[in-house]
Amino acid sequence: MPTVPIHQAKSQLSELIRAVENGEEVVLTRHGKRVIRLIKEPETEQPSIEARRQAISAELEALRAKVGRGEPFQELWQEHKRARDARGDAWTDEPKVPRAGR
Repeated sequence: MPTVPIHQAKSQLSELIRAVENGEEVVLTRHGKRVIRLIKEPETEQPSIEARRQAISAELEALRAKVGRGEPFQELWQEHKRARDARGDAWTDEPKVPRAGR
């Protein structure tokens, strides 16, 4: 594992990166003290879009099984709207229109 002073590494960065890509570990030092170790990034496979979609669907199904299909939420939402209307809060289900000049 070679050690290289940082001031020297600046001029040899390409070579050091090539060494790391070939499996070497390189330690950069400042005033003789180890500061950082350069290692190769592990190769990871990105999951396909289909695999990600399936994982998300499975998580969603698990969540639905845990909390139900939304009926309790609908009851709570209707209760909230009734309480809001009783208070007279100015609020609508429609999206806000952006003001001019903002």
